[in-house]
Amino acid sequence: MLISAAQWLDSGTLAAASEPERTLSFHFRRMGAGDRTEIIAFREAIFGALPDPDMYVPEVPEFVDWHLEGERGFTFGLFIDNALAALTILGLPQAGMPNFASDLPTPPANLMDVAHIASSMVDPRYRGFGLQKRLFAYRTLMALGAKRPILTARVALTNPISWRNMFSCGMVIGQLLVMHGDKLRFLFIRDLRQPPYAFTAPAALVALRDIEAHRQALADGLVGFKAILQDGAWIIAYGRPAARLCD
Repeated sequence: MLISAAQWLDSGTLAAASEPERTLSFHFRRMGAGDRTEIIAFREAIFGALPDPDMYVPEVPEFVDWHLEGERGFTFGLFIDNALAALTILGLPQAGMPNFASDLPTPPANLMDVAHIASSMVDPRYRGFGLQKRLFAYRTLMALGAKRPILTARVALTNPISWRNMFSCGMVIGQLLVMHGDKLRFLFIRDLRQPPYAFTAPAALVALRDIEAHRQALADGLVGFKAILQDGAWIIAYGRPAARLCD
């Protein structure tokens, strides 16, 4: 079923965590073929403002079209004063298409259970309103509606805002990937069919840039579950899950 791009899926008022008296009205909807030009312009503006190009390598030109009318997923926009303030994509890979979960040490038995928590971008003017968590929650509900209970995402090591957000949304690191030639990416996963993982003390603490230590922890069956800032440097805490990442 294709939801009309004219239908609001949510609306309300946003409040900044640091300025609760500052509120903004918003609405959220699916974006379709008629929004293509606006989507591309928004993405290019975000790419151009990144402090480090490694944080997000733009996808192939066809990526936008693949996620407009459901071929590989859907694109959604959050609007403030009728202007696009945030853009997010839910990937629903079909059989035979590239699937993030294929890179897990043990991929799920049914790859059609997998959703991609893909591209998510917020206009810098609206940071501090919890938009990334809101966009994650929207995509989680839509993934469940599409019968895709396994959530996956790929995040650059150079993008701490994104991987900290993934941890806060219940995702764990299940693999470390090398993509786009030499770009390092964490592969995050959350299986909504299982109870949330409960970790007590970390089984391993790994410096963000200690690539071999990350690989060893993952090879030992551990998953990254928390980021710790220690003496100005990021450390990833790894723990041992009680069950496999996805069965």
